[in-house]
Amino acid sequence: MVQRSRKRNVEIKFFITPKEKEELDARVKKTGLSRSEFLRRAFKGAVIRETPQTEVINLLTELSHLGNNVNQIAHQENSGHRYSLEFLYDLKNEIYDLITEIRKKVIS
Repeated sequence: MVQRSRKRNVEIKFFITPKEKEELDARVKKTGLSRSEFLRRAFKGAVIRETPQTEVINLLTELSHLGNNVNQIAHQENSGHRYSLEFLYDLKNEIYDLITEIRKKVIS
């Protein structure tokens, strides 16, 4: 049987207190990374962010869809189709409301 060589084949062991392990595991869990990947990134000085809440991801997806709609409307406007100002103001307000909701979720 052919044995594959691992890219990372050096094991490093070190000791931490149970409290430190608890804190480490809590931080790792928030990122969605493995403990090894978390420590490698931290060692390299990377900014490690928590995985966004599902609700924030859903809001960003909705914002992306709205952005696509705005792009389609712009193409149609440039081709001669005209939308009412009321429709455009309503769309603008919907976008601003969504952005405000995203900010509240991310900042709080």
